[in-house]
Amino acid sequence: MNICSVLLCAASGEEISVCKELDWQDHKKIRAHKNIKSAGEQSDRVYVVCDGWAFRFVLLPDGRKQILSILIPGDVITPTRLFDENVRFSVQALTDMQYCGFASSILKAKLIADLAFLDAWANLLVAERHHHFGLLIDLGSRTADERIAHLILDLKLRLKRRGMMVERSFVFPLSQRLIAAATGLTPEHVSRVMGSFRREGLIENGKGFLRIVNLPGLQRIGGLNL
Repeated sequence: MNICSVLLCAASGEEISVCKELDWQDHKKIRAHKNIKSAGEQSDRVYVVCDGWAFRFVLLPDGRKQILSILIPGDVITPTRLFDENVRFSVQALTDMQYCGFASSILKAKLIADLAFLDAWANLLVAERHHHFGLLIDLGSRTADERIAHLILDLKLRLKRRGMMVERSFVFPLSQRLIAAATGLTPEHVSRVMGSFRREGLIENGKGFLRIVNLPGLQRIGGLNL
């Protein structure tokens, strides 16, 4: 679901009147590896990724990062902002990126007035819930091969829905260290699994891209229905 397209147009297809209000929307750019938001920070904005990739994470007591989710263009960075002023996770740009901030007061008003937007936001929160279920199962019950295959398949599905794939190839800017932080593994373990996937003819990958060569084979390893 493209939240921005639903937000900017009313059910009739006409631009919503709030677009004319000053300061209801702003655009920002940020360099790779810079924090967009920090845990505990308050804001009156809801942010959406326009271009580039980012990730949500929490910092563990020993200084390690646990990645909660990877964010791609079109994703809402802070989906619970409308109901909770405090962000309980940090967000960092994975690549150079652009993002947009919408005034929370405007979005709350639109949730009440526009059923299409309410439905879109509800679907967004349901998708977040499914993702968190998958993460719990990954970290609690799945093997390293299953976790990494599931991560690749999840990104493939999301990118395909947004028209960001060429056949079975897509941008993949995740380093082994970041894959490890997203799957609860070590970088060395990730290296072994990715090497195994390549040798078995499941994937091809290089700097900044990944191609799924054998989709059924990868699905047999990482498929998960929730």
